[in-house]
Amino acid sequence: MSKRVTGGAAAIAALEAAGVEVVFGIPGVHTLALYDALQVSSIRHIMARHEQGAGFMADGYARATGKPGVALIITGPGITNVATPVGEAFTDSTPVVIISSQIERPHAGKMRGNLHDIRDQSGLMSILTKRSTSVESFDQVAETVYAAVTDAVRGRPRPMHVEIPLDILSEEGELVGPEPLSGYRPAPTRAQAERAAELLAAARKPLIFAGGGAMGAGDAIAELAELLGAPVLTSIMGKGALSDAHPYCLGHAWDPWGAENPVDALLRASDVALVVGSKLGAQDTNYWQMPLPATVIRVDIDPEEVALNYGEPTLPIVADAGATVEAIVELLRGRDLESERTTLDELEEYRAALRAKAERSENYAYIAALRDALPEDGIIAQDMTMMSYRMNDCFPVYRPRGYMFPSSYGTLGFAVPAALGAKVGCPECAVVAVVGDGGYQFTMQELATAVQFELGVPIVIFNDSTYSAVKDAMESSFGGVAHAVELVNPDFLKLADAYDVPGVRAESPDALASAVRDGLARRVPTIIDVPIAPV
Repeated sequence: MSKRVTGGAAAIAALEAAGVEVVFGIPGVHTLALYDALQVSSIRHIMARHEQGAGFMADGYARATGKPGVALIITGPGITNVATPVGEAFTDSTPVVIISSQIERPHAGKMRGNLHDIRDQSGLMSILTKRSTSVESFDQVAETVYAAVTDAVRGRPRPMHVEIPLDILSEEGELVGPEPLSGYRPAPTRAQAERAAELLAAARKPLIFAGGGAMGAGDAIAELAELLGAPVLTSIMGKGALSDAHPYCLGHAWDPWGAENPVDALLRASDVALVVGSKLGAQDTNYWQMPLPATVIRVDIDPEEVALNYGEPTLPIVADAGATVEAIVELLRGRDLESERTTLDELEEYRAALRAKAERSENYAYIAALRDALPEDGIIAQDMTMMSYRMNDCFPVYRPRGYMFPSSYGTLGFAVPAALGAKVGCPECAVVAVVGDGGYQFTMQELATAVQFELGVPIVIFNDSTYSAVKDAMESSFGGVAHAVELVNPDFLKLADAYDVPGVRAESPDALASAVRDGLARRVPTIIDVPIAPV
């Protein structure tokens, strides 16, 4: 016997069918049908305090788990509030799914004064997503929502949006389950794998560069590096794709903005580079100044990325990163490779130079303290702050999906809600948020979410009462005069007290490490205020 349900219940049933276990959001009068269905659903709901927070939580959940992060959002202002997190997810290739309401079909887009009116909501979201779909009838609800969740992780992961008009959300009809979609994993052709293997086998000094698309390919990359004697460098998004403890991994070692580049000579000496899952973007390469050899093999799931930066590669392969590297390894395993291997002793010399550079950087002792306090399998969520910029280069990461940074969009306020989303997705993992005093105040209301849902995340606020990066940029340009960058901050420890959670002022690296360890042992968030001198 078929079951009659509302459109809202059909949407929630489709999320369940797609394997969604958690949604983030804030209920509103336009999402009542969705929330009514959630009451009897197996899906857990995490209530944010702002739609921006809900979007960043969904992003953090997705980055930590590799599964789609879903947010339920109201029409109009809810959509414009969540637009920033969706833009972040798009530029950093994160599978965030937004399920939103829309005003009734007869009124949509006509601006007749309906509550939460917006002229072209789906058009707005189409700019920021892989696909934005407006449901036009009840029988489209389940299949459209299901497809949005599954398509978010098919091919290049990116955000999706589905809007469901209010009259369809409340309409009743027969619940028809969506057709399951295949988990197709695009692999390289035999000819592509053979050509890549031949180029790498003939290389004198091969090198591997891993980006965010290489998450999940770490084992294959490790074996390939060992077979070839090839050092592995990563982008910021690729940190942790291969553990920084692996003897061939140098991590995010080529500093695009620093005066020193200890691995520059290594890059210039290489004759073949295998680039796996990286756009080779401007932020990682200083506007494509990072030296690459004449022979480049590019592996990317997105055909638009393969030749977007650095021109047409020697061998473009549009396929899954893990499947491609595995195919190459299979062809090279057992062969007598005569490459001029980069020795482990040479790599240790590079690593020592990188350590020496890191130790000379300002406030490095705090970075080392954080690394010491966070377990190797922990997750750290960074904000756009001076300390995080330094951590991008010198904070070792030992697990895939263990390092989050708003890399391309560069959003202030990302770290705290993203860390909460990561903790929801990986409750047994140690999760820490690192944020500046300015960025914290973009989303600090999400402390309430952490308290309500007992998310034991230490929130480390590096506090210099300044928008330091902007101040630094002002002082180096436009006459060298900085203004409008000083901040009058609240007492963050009193804020912690207002929420009845621990607040600690850590005035030394040792105090920071101790406060983080104590915070990780709690079931509630901990505010850690770290006063530092302005740059």
